Amino acid sequence: METNTSTTIQKPEVYPDLGKMLTDYFTNHSVNLSKLARHLKLGNYSLKRYLNSESMQMKTLWNLSIALNHNFIAEQADKMPVEYISEKEKALQSQIEDLQKQLEHLNIELTVYRNIVGK
Repeated sequence: METNTSTTIQKPEVYPDLGKMLTDYFTNHSVNLSKLARHLKLGNYSLKRYLNSESMQMKTLWNLSIALNHNFIAEQADKMPVEYISEKEKALQSQIEDLQKQLEHLNIELTVYRNIVGK
């Protein structure tokens, strides 16, 4: 049996308390828990249980993100000690590089025009 020695296995970090994160978000944004529970087709008690839970299912976090139009998943991903660049970020970085090249080209053209016109 071969082992892959190129992969470094790190000790897991302490993960964030999702219930506290949700509690803080709900408090700071004055989220009406009863209205949110109805929207998610949950009982008030079930929703409040999430606030006391350190972890939760991805489906729950996904549904809360959609209901509140806030990406809790990406927020937590930003806190991970593992570097990751999403496809959207790669596309945006490529777009930035293209725009920087275009800006550089336009600055050169502007310099040439100013020299022709006589500053």
